[in-house]
Amino acid sequence: MKHLSHTSSVALAALVVPFALLPLLPSCSSDDAGAGPAKTATVPLAPDSPWPKFRANARQDGRTSVKPSTTGGSLWTFPTGKGIFSTPVIAADGTIYVGSADRTFYALNADGTERWSLLTGEIIDSSALLDDKGRVYFGSGDGHLYARDAATGAEVWTFAADDPSVNSALINWFEGNVAIGPDGTLYVPNDNFSVYALDRDTAEVKWKMKMFDQTWSLPAVNPATGNVYIGNNNMLEALGPNTFAYSPTGERLWDAKSNGTVAASPLLTEDGKVILGGFDGFLRAYDEGTGELVWSFGTRDHIYASAGQLADGTIVQPSADGTVYGLDPSDGSKRWAFDTLEALRSSPAIDGDGNIYFGSGQGRLFVLNPNGTLRWSIQLIEDERNDLNASPALGKEAIYIAGESGEIFSVPFDYCMRAEAASDTRCAVGTGEDLPQDGATLLFTTQLGAPVGEAPSAIDANQTLAFSLYVREAGDTTLALLDSDNLTVTADPPADLRVEVSGDRRFLTVFPSEPLTADAGGKVTIHIQGQYLVNPDRNGLAFSGGSVGGTFDDSFAFDLRPAESSPFAMQIPAAPGDPSGVWEIYRLAAPMPTIMPSYNQIGFDSLHFLLGVVEGTPDRFIGWVAGGMLAEGENKTIIDPSTRALFPLEMRYEDGLLTAVNEGGFGVEVMNATVSFNLFRLTTRLDSTGVTKETPRLLVSTTCSTIELYGPFLQTLGLCNSQTDILSVFGAALLRKHETGVQQSPSGVGEVAFAVEGDAVVATVTGSGVKLDEHSLGLLLVDATTGSPMSLDYGLSTSRDAAGDGTVSKITLDVEGVTLPSEVRAYLMVDTYPAAMGTIGAN
Repeated sequence: MKHLSHTSSVALAALVVPFALLPLLPSCSSDDAGAGPAKTATVPLAPDSPWPKFRANARQDGRTSVKPSTTGGSLWTFPTGKGIFSTPVIAADGTIYVGSADRTFYALNADGTERWSLLTGEIIDSSALLDDKGRVYFGSGDGHLYARDAATGAEVWTFAADDPSVNSALINWFEGNVAIGPDGTLYVPNDNFSVYALDRDTAEVKWKMKMFDQTWSLPAVNPATGNVYIGNNNMLEALGPNTFAYSPTGERLWDAKSNGTVAASPLLTEDGKVILGGFDGFLRAYDEGTGELVWSFGTRDHIYASAGQLADGTIVQPSADGTVYGLDPSDGSKRWAFDTLEALRSSPAIDGDGNIYFGSGQGRLFVLNPNGTLRWSIQLIEDERNDLNASPALGKEAIYIAGESGEIFSVPFDYCMRAEAASDTRCAVGTGEDLPQDGATLLFTTQLGAPVGEAPSAIDANQTLAFSLYVREAGDTTLALLDSDNLTVTADPPADLRVEVSGDRRFLTVFPSEPLTADAGGKVTIHIQGQYLVNPDRNGLAFSGGSVGGTFDDSFAFDLRPAESSPFAMQIPAAPGDPSGVWEIYRLAAPMPTIMPSYNQIGFDSLHFLLGVVEGTPDRFIGWVAGGMLAEGENKTIIDPSTRALFPLEMRYEDGLLTAVNEGGFGVEVMNATVSFNLFRLTTRLDSTGVTKETPRLLVSTTCSTIELYGPFLQTLGLCNSQTDILSVFGAALLRKHETGVQQSPSGVGEVAFAVEGDAVVATVTGSGVKLDEHSLGLLLVDATTGSPMSLDYGLSTSRDAAGDGTVSKITLDVEGVTLPSEVRAYLMVDTYPAAMGTIGAN
């Protein structure tokens, strides 16, 4: 999707999935469509608009009649405050409309200046729609669908989705895009398990259909018949279908099942097929009238992008395996393939000459000829946070696309083929695929998920390293999996290394238990050898077995970056009442495995946490993490009083390197999902003021079999390593001082008494002025002998009582089944500040 939404102990999947996996039976109601869209039938989109909606037109083939030119258009970039996953739409006068994770919907003039904007209550990651009445419609994560005058931004109406509890859902974000039927009815999916049919003049609900799960798929409406075709996020066929056809009156015509979310939007072909892909890695063609499966085509990874279709019928399908496929529409056989280095989530746009446009995880806009060969490409995002996961929109003179950097780009048609671009080093024209040669290659991979042909010359001594496997045969990338049982990773000079192979077995992570040391020449070498498997058994993306396809034996020699002499800049309290350092953790990214951003890139980007210093020394200390949120009406992070994301970190600062780790395991709730981790590791380098000098690396993992209820689901979906049962996620997060970087003791904490009462540790508070609805209250337990925080599910096991005036009276931490050490330091944590401390004994 898009945004991380939710789940349960679904470990990372939870930290990533906005669904509940509940077997709810959908009722019905629908739109328009039938057996083969008639060319004469229309829907009331904005006249003369080159790209009025996601996928361009009613058939959703991503095709426009606009032809490229080597004149006209402007090259510009418009920055927003956060990443963008939504596709622009374009008015006849050239105005561009797009929403951002900074919660703002933008209307930009054709020259890239702002025409108007609207700040909503949450991130926006769905595309808008322009109609023939001069309106623009768009949804937001705040649960509202907005209708505005396209020219001025003046309000027409604002529609509020039902509370998610109506369908036992978790959120009511509008993440699906807006569709329109021939009579002007708007069809809008919501994460509350409903798809709404709304009167576009009054926002009156004509009907709504109840789905099995959240819906990100844009309904395809056949303008001739009014029938509606749509995918759904339901992940498991055992729980019900995830592809549907409805009549205009809401009668379900047919449905289909697969193991894997269907987030893509259907393509309706002229010969009566419904084409759409799923997170099980298969593209499927159904008979539009009967739902019979006509053919399927398996890719090497999940499919997020929607399919396009060339004028000659070729189906164009990008996959998260990094390849764009050109398929025969009659039987799904491969006509051609174009490989890239990173995951593709951008749906293809096709111009009047049949040229194909799409964004890539490399931050590059690609343009292919109709035969699948490279026409030209341009590197649009130089920043490390560079995914172009949004889809391009084709205007009359330029291509518009937005990305993870938060920027909106305008690129004139055939820009890189123009004389003016001859010196633009970002451009490549007709140079092929630029990928490794045939054979097996391990590529060093950055924390933002970018495999690089040449590893960096230097690393930090505490750095988490990642390496991705690529196997090429006869010039094509092929399916190959790391063999976890036959993998050896060593360091020279020797070091105690922890190695994990990801759940999808496409990459491995390596980190040292203690900082690496260099040899006499100042270098450290990581040696990786093993074998890979091919031709595995397949059930969706769950791969097992297979035969040995070959081996790899690679060494990576790095210089160790020099030590910093800067002292630790953040304050460490000697006792409650002293000032304490505080950071903000924000802009989380989880690019690996590739399915994570598809479920939640923009959602990770919307998460905020505060990290306060509790106790310790400048080289080793304890941190306390608590969930934050953005203040209403402004992009400022404050504490979330209701957060259940509370956990400690053991932190080390040495030679400028910061390492923050929890290896004892803990559970949290984020975005309504309960997530269990057995590892959390954040590393970075700080300057003399306590500011990061580079993007911190984040590694988290869980063991699927330990996840109550959801573990088997994750295994079925192929998210867990079939050999080790590990779900490992590698990514990044930004770290900065929160405001001044110093927090003071809150006023009026009151008197606090700590005690062990049965299976609980209790803090009784008297005379406090701290209110529960304004602060996050928790208890942190530290083993007084070892100085280490205890591994507990603090966020899930804490309850709070208030006095009549709303002030805190008691905090209770459930420690059932846990044997406390003989002596424990118990802290009352107010937000991220250690407001009181007492000593308790074993229970």
